[in-house]
Amino acid sequence: MKYKLLIGILFVIGMMSLGSKSEAYLFGMKSRDNSIENIQRIEKEYSLDLPIVSFIFDPRGPQVEDQINSLNAKLWEDKIYHITISPDSLTAKEVAAGKFDTQYKQFFDDVKKNNLRVVFRTMHEMNGGRYPRSTNPYRFKKAWIHVRLLSRTEWLSQTNILFDMSVNAWDLPAKWGKPSQTATFIQCQQNLKDKLKCPTFENYYPGDKYVDLMGVTFYNRGKWNGNRRRGTPDRIVNTPWRETLNRLKKFPKPIFVDEVGTTAVDYTWAYSQKKSIEVYQNNSWLKNAWLLQLKDFLLRETRIAWVVYFNVDLTNGLKNRTIGELDWSVIDFQSNKFYDKILDVYEAGKPNETNVLYYLFNVKRITLNDKTFLIKSDYAKPVKDLYLFTTTYVSGLGAQLNFLDETKSTWSLNKKYKRFTQADLDAIVDSTKKFFQ
Repeated sequence: MKYKLLIGILFVIGMMSLGSKSEAYLFGMKSRDNSIENIQRIEKEYSLDLPIVSFIFDPRGPQVEDQINSLNAKLWEDKIYHITISPDSLTAKEVAAGKFDTQYKQFFDDVKKNNLRVVFRTMHEMNGGRYPRSTNPYRFKKAWIHVRLLSRTEWLSQTNILFDMSVNAWDLPAKWGKPSQTATFIQCQQNLKDKLKCPTFENYYPGDKYVDLMGVTFYNRGKWNGNRRRGTPDRIVNTPWRETLNRLKKFPKPIFVDEVGTTAVDYTWAYSQKKSIEVYQNNSWLKNAWLLQLKDFLLRETRIAWVVYFNVDLTNGLKNRTIGELDWSVIDFQSNKFYDKILDVYEAGKPNETNVLYYLFNVKRITLNDKTFLIKSDYAKPVKDLYLFTTTYVSGLGAQLNFLDETKSTWSLNKKYKRFTQADLDAIVDSTKKFFQ
């Protein structure tokens, strides 16, 4: 009876309400080799606690199911997963006709089965002209709506999955409507759009009810394999006649930087492969300087709620020739490169339980007994109170777990708990038990 009375007092005082949402961004990283082990090693060796981790599963293979099923077990249940799966060989018309449904359904089933929180990026950079899904906004919108509705038929909702419409930083539709990685692109700047009759990302937007987040990818390039220009984050995403970020802000959605990275290779004279390699090997300050610019930019642009740093270097230290990839990585065990100012970006975007992303998923990030979990918002305060009561008045792990099990059968008898269903009360107990086990 003593336990029941004290629980009643604690829970009447501690009824949960949604807290205010923080304007601080959350920082995440893309796995270098798309492996869970890479993220584990980064967190361990640099004492990081990444609230978001990113994987690109294109194209899908049999190993993908194993990875998705292992995420919570290996990376813990306090993370949000930023996952890209796109039908890169299919047109938007084919996607709308269901030709990628089997793969989408399998993924949606994996998300539901594992109770993951996923920021889902699919058919990304449609305004960039590199993929078959590009160039035709009408067909793209039909495809997007089809995939969104498909997720609902697989019993997913906003509590598990947020649809992220991720655009290229510059509108570059392919000429003659023939998108490919090597296509000739139209520079579809805002002042030329009407004259050239070219689509920009606004034309692809399927409607507010089908999009949860607006995403963007942008990179700071340099002289790796040509005379590309460097620029500050502001300059890249708000270059004159494009103003991509300002245009994204016009949509009533939070903004997610899905991919961002910078090279360490730049110099004042014309491109030289020999010079590029020399600079790469000896010029860490240039990448570090841009990382500090990125941190300041993210703190200043409060509509940007999350960012994923693209910790990838497919050039393998400028040894490989690739299309579109540079030495983006900041923690690279393969090339033994580490750029320490990424820790400044991380510190400014460390986990906080009031970030808007948690609000959208209707969860709070709770830490008790050195364990962290994402707890349904309505349950967060009751879980904390029940944990405090149990650890204060019940001694020994076995007795504490027994007490929590016993609590399930007694709560329904107390009228003070009528705000919660029995299923809710059971879920509160089960959530509390996680912090003891």
